[in-house]
Amino acid sequence: MIDYKNILKFTSDLNVLYAEDDDVIREETIEILEDLFKSVETAQNGQIALDKYKEYYIKNDKYYDLVLADINMPIMDGEKLIKLIKGINNEQKIIVISAYNESSRLIRLIQSGITNFVMKPIESKQFFDIIYSVSKDVYAHKKLLQTNENLSNRVESLYKEIRATQRLSVETIGNMIESYDDDTGKHVQRIEAYSQIIVDKLLEDKKYDSYKEEFEIVPFASLLHDIGKLKVPEKILKKPAKLTDEEFETIKHHTQIGGEILLKANGNFKKEFTKDSFFKVASDIAYYHHEKYNGKGYPKGLSGKDIPISARIVAIADVYDALRSKRCYKDEFTHEESVDIIKKESGSSFDPTIVEIFLNNNEKFNEIFETLT
Repeated sequence: MIDYKNILKFTSDLNVLYAEDDDVIREETIEILEDLFKSVETAQNGQIALDKYKEYYIKNDKYYDLVLADINMPIMDGEKLIKLIKGINNEQKIIVISAYNESSRLIRLIQSGITNFVMKPIESKQFFDIIYSVSKDVYAHKKLLQTNENLSNRVESLYKEIRATQRLSVETIGNMIESYDDDTGKHVQRIEAYSQIIVDKLLEDKKYDSYKEEFEIVPFASLLHDIGKLKVPEKILKKPAKLTDEEFETIKHHTQIGGEILLKANGNFKKEFTKDSFFKVASDIAYYHHEKYNGKGYPKGLSGKDIPISARIVAIADVYDALRSKRCYKDEFTHEESVDIIKKESGSSFDPTIVEIFLNNNEKFNEIFETLT
């Protein structure tokens, strides 16, 4: 006795495409299939079946759960139909229903990846057993995909929450640094925006393709470029007069302090996950953004391409913003004056390639400064 209730448990939510050229067989079989499956589309030959298969995907953004196909059909036979469907979706479950029993052809069909084979005339118990077995597999696979999708969505949601929390934390630290340094906190946001312009332009040159992963981090990591200033006495940072040599040495030390703080954070991350985090790029920026291209900067006196490219990017962004900003110890420069100063320092203080990008996009820098001031 056929247990229809048990079969329906696995078939009732599935969508089926059935290709059969014999009108009588098709009508008899469709009555059975419509009682079992959620929906059943029919086709009189392989070409119609293939067209419906493609249209179904376009309309529903998914494929049929199950395809049943005769072999001997006009215009396009079942063997070719199966081959083309498998070329579109290699995972497609296909049951062949045919009176054709030539062994060589059956072997080819099996090799092409059909799921099962029902011989005509159809014997009801064999047919339902195969439908039950295949539908059970399809049902289990759909449930697994649904579970994986739900898990993936949950992981993505958690990742976004973590990234948002991380960003808020880093922005808070960056703003705290700048407010401590007699600024409104907008400085770090402008540095991020300037850096993004430079990064985007550098990536238009294929020779920087290998830097893509690092460059994606640079604007965000730049928010922490002055973290070492939290260890500098406030009276020095806000002194409304020229610094003594000793005070300037104290100021200079903020690069090393910041670099080491962030490098330690990266080291702790690396012990846990055996890879670098964004703190590695942030450390390079904090440590080296006051180095000069001619080797006369600090803290290490690095020159040229020995200076990490992330620091070379942020160096120009930081200097432009410092020139434009009014501080307790200086008046602001105009945009034109700031551009002229940076242009003259190409090859001395700054990487000429990055200066060129700055010059070609200087109005965007001005717009950012005006908008975020």
